Parts: sequence; C-alpha cells; structure tokens
Amino acid sequence: MKVTFFQRFPNPKFLSIEKLFSILDIEMIKRGIDTKNIYEVNPNFSLLGFIKTNLFFKKNQSEINHITGAIHWSVFLLKRKNTVLTIHDAGNISELRGIKKYFFKLLWFYLPLKKLKYVTVISEKTKKELVALFPWAESKITVIPNCLTIPYQDFEKPVNSKPVILAVGYYPKKNLDRILQAIIGIDVKIIIIGLLSPERIKFLQDNNIDYINFERASEEELIQAYKDSDILCFPSLYEGFGLPILEAQEMKCCVITSNISPMKEVAGDGAVLVNPNSVEEIRKAINNIISDSELKNKLLELGQQNVVKYHPEVIAEQYINYYKMILDQK
Repeated sequence: MKVTFFQRFPNPKFLSIEKLFSILDIEMIKRGIDTKNIYEVNPNFSLLGFIKTNLFFKKNQSEINHITGAIHWSVFLLKRKNTVLTIHDAGNISELRGIKKYFFKLLWFYLPLKKLKYVTVISEKTKKELVALFPWAESKITVIPNCLTIPYQDFEKPVNSKPVILAVGYYPKKNLDRILQAIIGIDVKIIIIGLLSPERIKFLQDNNIDYINFERASEEELIQAYKDSDILCFPSLYEGFGLPILEAQEMKCCVITSNISPMKEVAGDGAVLVNPNSVEEIRKAINNIISDSELKNKLLELGQQNVVKYHPEVIAEQYINYYKMILDQK
C-alpha cells in the first residue's frame, strides 16, 4: 500500500501535527506501508498559494492521499474515492466574525466535507462540533485519536522534598490563572511551560509561589519536566484532544483535568476530574493527591493502563485498517 501524507508548510513554531504523523509514519513503514510526505507550497495562505498547492498535490497522489490537518482547503484536486482529511478541531470557527468567518467556514470545512467521502477526527468532541455545524457529514466522519508522541522512557521517578506540579500552556483556554490561584498557600513547586506575562510573574511573587518557568520548552526539557513532576494540572477550558494527559500518564504523573470532553474521555479512569471553572475543585484535587498515597498510586496505575491504548503502534494500526477499508470500497 502506498500512502502520501500531505502536510502544511513546515513552521518551527507549529509542529504538533507534523510530529504526530512523523511518528505514525515510522510505525507504518515498520508494517510495510510505502509512505511519502508532500508539503504545502507557500508558508502563508494566499490565492496564488492556494492554486499552486492544489496543483502540486494533484501531481503527487498515490493509492491513499492523506491530508494530515490544518490545510483542509488543499483537497479540491485530489481524488474523492481515496483521499482522507484529518480535522483536529473546529473550535476556531466560533472565534471568527463576519466575512472572515464565512470564508473560513466555507474553505476549511464546508467545501472539503462536501468534496470528500472520508474524514477522520481526533476525538468524539471534534466529531460532535462538526456534526453540529454540518449534520449531513456525520456518516463521513470516523474518530481515530492522536497517539502518544513522547518516546518511551525507562526511569525511576524522583522523590521530591515537596510536591511538584506541572502546568502546560499559557493561553486563556489553558486556565493557568485558576491553577495559580488554586495553589496559593499550598507547599508545592510549580513548573510552568509557556510565556509568563509581567502580571502573572507579579502574582507568583506576591503570593510566594515557588516556580520554574520555561517560555518554550524543547522536547528534552518537556520530558525532564514530566520526570520531575508529581502532578500534571490540566483543567483546560477547551481542547481538540488533550495530549498532555497521555504524556503525563506515560511519565508516571498523576493527572488533574477537566470533567468535560474530550479531556475526560482521553484520561479514562486515570485522572481526577474537576470543574475547570472552579478554583476550589482544582485546589481540593491537588490536596487530595498530595495527602492520599492510596489515591496517588491508584491514579498512576490506571494512567499507565489507559495510555497503552494510545501508543503509536496501536493508532498506526487503526489508520492502516481505515486505509484498507477505503481501498476495498474503490
């Protein structure tokens, strides 16, 4: 079987999709799949780039054409019967207004969904978002989750003199302000991945919070942060998937996350679920894990069991079976 992955123009600031599919690519090659990667022609969306990319992609088709995400508008000259589009989330539609929203919805979602027979999404949450907007597309959409992207680590978890909490991300939806409010007065250290504003730095200092900050962590620094942490606090307000949950479970961290989709599904039984809008619930979850060793050990065990379902070889097999189904229907 020959599979071509059509990917967005490489940008070192945005590599999550590329990292995901590079790992799946390796697993597919191990299983005898002949893969190649083709990239968007221009770094920024424009009419000329739209035309060039669609023409370039048309020339590089194979048995299975798979658009890996973000460049949904590149489907138009690919064959309908053997092209797959992966959509990672649809939440950005609600953030737009006016004519920009109309064209974005048209080019990124409506027309690609009309054109294609096969669409994958990374969570039931994303599927529900799309079906709410385009009910007629429901039968085309299949859920295949993201895989774990952190490489396997064999290590002993350190015993910290005081609990270490990890917070990943600084955008409003990551809920960092409520996390910081929740740990006031608790004897913990927090590792924060993401840019801290002067206001947040002042808040940390004014409340005597022991913290370490990485504005932009490398993969090695992120892995080390997980190794050093006891708890991932991830009460996000919105995610298309929620990969840090799986990373933390793989790296032997207890997980606190939101009691909303898709976080609660991704976490399985291996997390304490909280209302992401409640500082008190976040605080209570932190205190419970710190004070209850039985709860901590149970979360670690259930987390390790849960993350196995998302290992790269498992998700690669799901995609391969999906491709086989497409070829059988040609």
